[in-house]
Amino acid sequence: MASNTSRTSISANVSNDANRLREYFDTGPNHILCQVPGIDQASFPKEFQDAWDLDHVRLPCSARIYPTDPSLWPTIVEGLSESITTSQQLFSVMLRWNRDKESVWNINALDAFLNTRATDEENDLYAHLCGVVDHGEIHGSQEALDSDEYQSNDSDAENHDLLDDESSQSRLLQQQQQRQERQQAQGVSGNVKAVGGLKSQFLSSDERSHFFDVTLPRMQALALRLPELVKKPIPFLKQQQDSAITLSQEQIACLLANAFFNTLPSRNAPLKKGRKKKPAFRRHNSSGINASQQQQQQQADEDDDDDDDESEEDCEPHHSKAKQSSRGGRGGAKSGRGGRGGGGQANPPYSKKKSLTAPRPPRKRRTTGPAAQFEFFEEPAASEITAKVEKLTVKDKAVNQPDLKAEASSSSSAPVQQKEQVWTGKLASINFINLFWSGENHIPCTVTQAAKLRCILHYFDRVTTEMPTGTVTFHRQVLKKPAYLIPGERLNGAEFAFSQVTVDSTTPIEDAPPGALRLDFANRNIGGGVLEKGAVQEEILFMVCPELIVSRLFCQQMEANEAILIKGAERYSNHIGYSKTFEWYADYQDLTPRDKIGRRKTEICAIDARPFRSRISRLEQFERHYCLREINKALAGYRVSPINASEWGLARDENSEDDHNNSHRPIATGNWGCGAFGGHLQLKFVLQWIAASICRGFGVGKGEAGEGRLGDEMLYYTFGMHQLKDEIEAFLEAVEAMDKAIDPKWVVECITQYPRRNPAGEIQGFREKSLLEYLGSALAFAP
Repeated sequence: MASNTSRTSISANVSNDANRLREYFDTGPNHILCQVPGIDQASFPKEFQDAWDLDHVRLPCSARIYPTDPSLWPTIVEGLSESITTSQQLFSVMLRWNRDKESVWNINALDAFLNTRATDEENDLYAHLCGVVDHGEIHGSQEALDSDEYQSNDSDAENHDLLDDESSQSRLLQQQQQRQERQQAQGVSGNVKAVGGLKSQFLSSDERSHFFDVTLPRMQALALRLPELVKKPIPFLKQQQDSAITLSQEQIACLLANAFFNTLPSRNAPLKKGRKKKPAFRRHNSSGINASQQQQQQQADEDDDDDDDESEEDCEPHHSKAKQSSRGGRGGAKSGRGGRGGGGQANPPYSKKKSLTAPRPPRKRRTTGPAAQFEFFEEPAASEITAKVEKLTVKDKAVNQPDLKAEASSSSSAPVQQKEQVWTGKLASINFINLFWSGENHIPCTVTQAAKLRCILHYFDRVTTEMPTGTVTFHRQVLKKPAYLIPGERLNGAEFAFSQVTVDSTTPIEDAPPGALRLDFANRNIGGGVLEKGAVQEEILFMVCPELIVSRLFCQQMEANEAILIKGAERYSNHIGYSKTFEWYADYQDLTPRDKIGRRKTEICAIDARPFRSRISRLEQFERHYCLREINKALAGYRVSPINASEWGLARDENSEDDHNNSHRPIATGNWGCGAFGGHLQLKFVLQWIAASICRGFGVGKGEAGEGRLGDEMLYYTFGMHQLKDEIEAFLEAVEAMDKAIDPKWVVECITQYPRRNPAGEIQGFREKSLLEYLGSALAFAP
């Protein structure tokens, strides 16, 4: 009874404090761009509504407002109405609306994917049928090339009988097809020296014929339905604006078909031949500069890498399974001194130990505007925080809406344009040309590219055969004010307690239970290297659920206080492997039930970790401001989205069972920001644990504040790191045995004391104990 009374008082306090209702989160508009059964949409347009401005996506079917820049839609309609039977014909058609790209584009990867395996099969079949070469010799050479995939169980005599049969061609093709299907079901893949990888990922002769005869014509027809399907302009989900977009799965398929044919104007990424190399004097010659200059150069190099929108695609994976110890995040080193921050990358030649004694260069501000307060986390008084937020908000409005009188009196408009560019959010590429392109001659299509192309074509084959009828919602969530973990800060008055954690080292995060909030370990440009060579956690997720790719069309680059929640995406493929071993495996039938407006009851949250690529920055990730940055980023993503809890129906709010799921929503996460981004494995677990334990304390919507609990259960997937699993479980047992309430701010302060520091307070290395062992001892003395 006392518990019910306390909950009632908490709810009353929250509801009466009107000034704090929107202190941390706003609830922006949900733009419904499709017709949803059961919802009154009398004002839904019957004809295509054109918009060619800075607030909406520029579609190829738009009648452009510039007289000198006419619409290319008639050219697109003419080109996609033709019959396309070869990859080179497809390329020539796409160049009609990309004339300026003729000298720099190629589709060598797509061409190799479509033709390499099919041509080999046709050559072998021709040799068999014509009898030019003895069958035993062909069979022997084929075995040497691909002993797993093409090994035959038939005897030589039976094969010679096939050559004399009148229906030998059809029977041989049928035999090859059965063998391929049998080996695909067993997960067997062969080796192909010519393309440097697994031949089963490339299209066979029959599959190539099916693509050009069936799938591609359907894709052409689907792309041309763009004005019919997308009648409302698609608004951008802009930085620092809480808003959402709901699209039908048919609309998403149409937009992705246009991206496949590269019709979306001005949405191509620059083609990359390799990673940016540092100047030679920075890599090898450090004798002519002092230690402080070395550190400044190293910090500048790291900041340059951070500005690359998809810089992680060719790096080590987010959760590499290389031989490295998670103990203390030392990546397999024998000692923690000088630490490598858990990223597992070797020290650069110019980073010598004596350089750590030099003064640190000043931190570079990575962003401007309201998000800047999430980068430094000085702890001013509450009134000072509010004043800063208001000042930044006024500045934002002044830049986006310049004074017309001042503009008229100015002799030049250059300063105004420069300010507008500062606040213009960066957009990711969406056209598929980077996935088709290859700068390598000896390996035009890698196995990773082939597997990704197979995922894409499998998706189009599925949706053009039977179009799904559901919807998907994309919500940009913005945390307006930083959380400093100080007393009285949370809107929920419930007593703090750490969330329950279940650690799993064998199950992939894609197989998290229904109802869980699954994390996308994202790049700040959502999708990362999905349309290039990347094949780590985010890229794989976007390949098996291709509907996620459309978020790149309208989501601006994420800032430090933002997350993107995607509700209702469907899964179409199974996969095996990771990074360079990633393969498409088989079709996947998603049986997840739908909610009232047709969304699958799945939620995916994209949050980007702060990169720590250099040796020095990997040490400095234990600084307080960086810890708070990651906690606040996780809070922005873990929040229960009010957009999806609207009257249009959130899955878990529809009935009593879903209400129960809402009160026990697990957060499925893992080694977020580790690997390529250099995050410390144990540190990232602790920071996410804190965020999961308080994620309901900073909102006032249904399922958030006022229900007597602060956090959600966490499902933590270590991706094969069994030692990390054991260390986390031992730490959790130690904390549970303390049997006392621990302030999360105290945990952060203990984290900052973990590294070894010099008299000036600068981090020099790690302790001999791992972070979790140190925290297990330090938290025992918590007040």
